[in-house]
Amino acid sequence: VGEILDGADGTNIKCGVVGEIGCSWPLTPSERRVLQATARAQAQLGCPVIIHPGRNSDAPFQIIRILQEAGADASKTVMSHLDRTIFDTEKLLEFAKLGCYLEYDLFGTEFLHYQFHPDIDMPSDNERIARVRMLINEGYEDRILMAHDVHTKNRLMKYGGHGYSHILKNIVPKMLIRGISQDKIDKILLENPKWWLTFK
Repeated sequence: VGEILDGADGTNIKCGVVGEIGCSWPLTPSERRVLQATARAQAQLGCPVIIHPGRNSDAPFQIIRILQEAGADASKTVMSHLDRTIFDTEKLLEFAKLGCYLEYDLFGTEFLHYQFHPDIDMPSDNERIARVRMLINEGYEDRILMAHDVHTKNRLMKYGGHGYSHILKNIVPKMLIRGISQDKIDKILLENPKWWLTFK
């Protein structure tokens, strides 16, 4: 709370979000306590929260339940990495009903072997676009966020990666080809982040 109200690490630079709160599967006792503390901070401040779920399709459900039981506001909470977490359409739509932001944030990450969970077939960007389109068609355009989780050097353009412009240069044109309107794209890329990042 102090890092949001007063500043972080002895500076006057204030944090704008709580997170990314990393969670395992199954949750550890300390992770559960961190989620509960996060919920209390959010209830006090109305701040945005972002969660890194464990690599199991039940993890996002468990996390949101713990947060809500401790007083969190799902509408100000992002569940990240859904593209590698919930693959079943019905289960995804069930999760969407809980009201948090649904983040597809691994755009540009396409590989045969997912070292953290070899049983998972990492989706392609085309499959991610199809998922986003399905969620739009189901009425969840207000709850979708997109990103590309650039976190290693090889993802930068200088080293042969897609870089930070990948969504704008490559994904948006493909979304338009796939019948997603510019209005919907603007909602996802501009309006939804703005509303999530605004304190209540």
